[in-house]
Amino acid sequence: MKTRLPHFSKATRGSSLLLVLWAIMLMSLSIIGLVQHLSRGLDESLDAEKEFRARLLLDSARTIASHPALQRGDPLLRQQVTSTTSYEITLSTEGARLAINQIGAGRMQQRLAERLFEKWGMDSRAALSLVESLVDWTDADDRPSVHGAEKDVYLALEHPDYPYNKPFETLEDVLLVRGADEMERKNPDWRNFFTLYGDGSIDLHTASEPVLEALFNVTSSEVSRLIRTRNGPDGFADTEDDTTFKTLAEARAVLDVPEANYRRASSLLTLAHPIKRTECLARAGRLERRLTILSGPGLLLIREE
Repeated sequence: MKTRLPHFSKATRGSSLLLVLWAIMLMSLSIIGLVQHLSRGLDESLDAEKEFRARLLLDSARTIASHPALQRGDPLLRQQVTSTTSYEITLSTEGARLAINQIGAGRMQQRLAERLFEKWGMDSRAALSLVESLVDWTDADDRPSVHGAEKDVYLALEHPDYPYNKPFETLEDVLLVRGADEMERKNPDWRNFFTLYGDGSIDLHTASEPVLEALFNVTSSEVSRLIRTRNGPDGFADTEDDTTFKTLAEARAVLDVPEANYRRASSLLTLAHPIKRTECLARAGRLERRLTILSGPGLLLIREE
């Protein structure tokens, strides 16, 4: 007796094939999801390892930078630890920057700021107005400078609580001053030219070329010899062959500026600013971590990025 096999219609066979294909698709999606999950987990693990290495290097750089015998140009300031990890330490002073809270201390500080703003592309009237508005913001009275801005000006601008009439506590507050928005448009990097700390003096060892040009009211060619001399034979700052001036007279000898210009600026000059700036940069692959330390009499400020 023959066993009779069940008969499947074409429709039934087609439905079965669709179910098989559907099951395969679901399995494929599940496998893809599992692979993506494992891949994310691997990426997170690698990122965590890079973060750990970067922070470890940053702590090491900070420890090295704190050694009292460490000087600018020491080879320990820059080290390639492995093919993918490294650190850099930059030793500077706040004398490389303009002390924003000291602008009202004297005419030389104001002229320095004016000339710097003009170098950034502001016209002379706008530069003067911004400087005097900065002075009005930080002084304790409500008497406006000739081209400045006190309460009545800000009231018309719908800012009745301005100015604060006290020193700036953050550089971001500078943007509240009338005219500062134009400064930012002309030079978005303006924050790197100002400091909240210091006595207003300018450090000839660390000041940038634009700051020196504005300070002495000269062109780049007239301060370039000072820059070349202090960078040493290799032409790079913060290396072993950098020149350290022992006296202002030594620095003056390599400054190609008119004597009258030098005399006017001399009251602001220093070779050893009291506020030290230490910047540590650690790299692990493409990951970077930064640490900035400001230290001086009565000051210790640590900021990590």
